[in-house]
Amino acid sequence: MTSKTFRWTATIALLFAILTMAKDFAAGQQKCAQPTVVDDPTYKPGQVWSYKTRPGEEESTITILRVESTPKLGTIVHVQIQKWKLENCKGNTGDSTMDHAPFSKAAIDKSVVKLLRTEKDIPDFDEGYKDWLSHCGGVYTMSVADALTLTNKRMKEAGCK
Repeated sequence: MTSKTFRWTATIALLFAILTMAKDFAAGQQKCAQPTVVDDPTYKPGQVWSYKTRPGEEESTITILRVESTPKLGTIVHVQIQKWKLENCKGNTGDSTMDHAPFSKAAIDKSVVKLLRTEKDIPDFDEGYKDWLSHCGGVYTMSVADALTLTNKRMKEAGCK
């Protein structure tokens, strides 16, 4: 599989996660607060962090995209996850990128290991972010590694029948 295919597949995986986590839907009417960008003392857009990866994904990193807050969700750290192993239905894996994934600050706190660098250019995450907003999406409250395991599980459940 090509990198582009994995990026597309990771986007689908994120959509499944968003739909699983989405709340406050009532007959098609969404009731969610709009997030407000906040200045966090630890996480800044463009930072690239190592994190406690799953075995075999030691080269995987996360990039901070945006830090926001809502009254219900608290501080939300939006990240891009690079070089993780997305599994297909046959158990084959390949490097993948998840362009947008929203996490609680506590989940990022328990995941990150070391700030590696800060990039000037923030990766484009507009499409995934807008979709997340339109669905009043939730946040991952588990570690990044556990969220990737869940994503692989959801992909298999949805597409391997």
